[in-house]
Amino acid sequence: MAITLITNKKSKTCAFGLATLLSTSFYAHGNELPDFTEEDIFIDIPTVVSATRQPQKLTETPVAISIIDQQLIKASGAQKITELFQLVPGMQSYSSSPNIGGVSYHAVSDDHPRRMEVMLNGHSVYLPLLSTVAWETLGLSINDIDHIEVIRGSNVPAYGSNAFLGAINIVTKNPLTSNESTFEATHGSLDTQKYYAAFQSGIGNVEFILSANYEENEGYHLFDDGILNRSVNLTGTATPSLTDTITFNLGVSDGTVNIGQADALDNYFSPREHLTHYQHFSWTHIQDESNEVKVNFTHNYVDLDAEKAPVAEVLAIELGVDQALAEFALQFDPTFIPLAGTEQYIGTEHGVTELYDIEVQHTINNSSKVKSVWGVGYRSESAESEVLLSGLGEVRADKWRVFGNTQWQPNSKLTFNLGGMFEKSNLANTRFSPRIAANYALTNSLSVRTAVTQAYRTPSLLERNNNSIFFDNTQTPWDIVTVPDSALEPEKLTSYELGLFKLWPESKSHLDIRIFNEQITGAIDDRWVEGISDIDGRARTLANTAYWRNVGAEVQAAFRPSQSSLILFNYGYNNVKGERDRGTRGIDSLEAAGNPPSARSPLHTASLLFSTELDQEFYASLGQYFMSSVNWLEGGYRPTFQRTDFVLSKEFQLNYSSSLETKLVVQNLFDNEYEDFYPYNIFDRRTFLQLKLSY
Repeated sequence: MAITLITNKKSKTCAFGLATLLSTSFYAHGNELPDFTEEDIFIDIPTVVSATRQPQKLTETPVAISIIDQQLIKASGAQKITELFQLVPGMQSYSSSPNIGGVSYHAVSDDHPRRMEVMLNGHSVYLPLLSTVAWETLGLSINDIDHIEVIRGSNVPAYGSNAFLGAINIVTKNPLTSNESTFEATHGSLDTQKYYAAFQSGIGNVEFILSANYEENEGYHLFDDGILNRSVNLTGTATPSLTDTITFNLGVSDGTVNIGQADALDNYFSPREHLTHYQHFSWTHIQDESNEVKVNFTHNYVDLDAEKAPVAEVLAIELGVDQALAEFALQFDPTFIPLAGTEQYIGTEHGVTELYDIEVQHTINNSSKVKSVWGVGYRSESAESEVLLSGLGEVRADKWRVFGNTQWQPNSKLTFNLGGMFEKSNLANTRFSPRIAANYALTNSLSVRTAVTQAYRTPSLLERNNNSIFFDNTQTPWDIVTVPDSALEPEKLTSYELGLFKLWPESKSHLDIRIFNEQITGAIDDRWVEGISDIDGRARTLANTAYWRNVGAEVQAAFRPSQSSLILFNYGYNNVKGERDRGTRGIDSLEAAGNPPSARSPLHTASLLFSTELDQEFYASLGQYFMSSVNWLEGGYRPTFQRTDFVLSKEFQLNYSSSLETKLVVQNLFDNEYEDFYPYNIFDRRTFLQLKLSY
């Protein structure tokens, strides 16, 4: 576990760091308390917790992990959190509109990717109502982030069915190790205005960071696709004793984003408002040198409000005609007469969803060879929507889980990880997702890994209950868009992987290679059914009618020639083969086809990032991003794109405790315009100027 003692913090911060160091050493050495040197305290040890829920060296984890740290965040010049994942091999980051981002890994994706868990400080922000992560509703700024751990591969055995193909854990800044308050302003393309402020302080034995974020832009000029977003977050840590730590994360966010499909120039973008708040509490108690207990509680609330309008306005938008003609059709066309006098929702993202989660976790370290973690958890999800869950009122899901992982090191060279998760839900029968992995250390800094995982993904609350109906003025179904399928079963993944990890500790450089074979069966997808009693006699349902296999390799190489310089290279190759049964619309191949041939997931993705200090004040970075052509399920065919980003910053030291940083960010430096997900969602050159005051 990496321990850093900040010498200019209050003494209680050092006490907490010492307590953490002692507890970590107990786990590593059993009942013996070793002697520590200054080198032991200040050395950076590459460890992560997201793979198995217990601290592990990167050379011992059962799955590949990429870490996006502060140096990468600064060098990327990213304006949205989703853009950071361009720095992860095999991962796709895209936007269905300038303000709606998506992140996908090894998935056959649409505009709502749904097979990857996203966590904030270990608690899920997955949205049951939409069966995805609505990044714009998280109420989180890039400035709040300390680092991100990305699990490249299924992590269901540790974090449940949402982590089907991978997992992301966003870790915010720790008030015990952060010792500055900041204010940042950003202006630039798309008429962007962003303001961020963070205040770090303490009261008694509680240290906290209070941050606020305001963001507004007008979107791309072809559509009315802008955003207004406001959020406030409070992160705190209390250390009432050397053996107890309490952390809490509280946040609230509200705003409006315009949503639509940029696949035609005359498409309409409708406003969707959101109000979200979350509360996350964690209590960690070190019982003795061998036992640690952690209790987590999470509550998430999201209220989405789509635009509702008289049916004439909605019909004019849907048919692409003026409102006068739509009103004429409502009076004289037998097809539309039943709708006269009603109001209809323009957008589909409407409703309220709420999540409660409580979990107890026990970590046991009886010896230097065996380390275990196990726990139980309960999650309650609810959702209500007039659009997505028509006529169903509030729907609920109750989920129980039992999880565990044991790390066994019979000798200094060999590490085994055996883990698994039992999940029981009213949405599906009980499933067990196991994983077994072995790591062999060829040297102290070079290891190979092999792992086998069998994982299940339970249908989400939306997938199980999706029931979208347009009613006429007598409350009779006029158009049944989707109907639920009570026979929906969990998706299944069988994954085999081989990995190699080489670390150069003295320069914090590394090489990470992953070779994988992933087979997904019983995948949930749209299927068209006929014989529906409505205006067109057909509807969509969700069924276990798709399967595909991912075969490929990923490479990440990071080289740090100096403390202030970085070269990062990422490459992912993923060959997808499979198909989906669309019912009356026939069989749809997921493999590469057409000219140029494109599959439902890009064959190649790559990025190259270089950053350095030009002198003691100037800092520059250059990033190159590439994705081969792809035929998205929703967005359709998108050609290959390349993009170059440039960052230049200069820091002015105002006095011994405060500084001012100016930063110029140019995305798509050479204005090589490309289609991002939809054909008319154009990513052109975008320039931003940032000023950051730290004190």
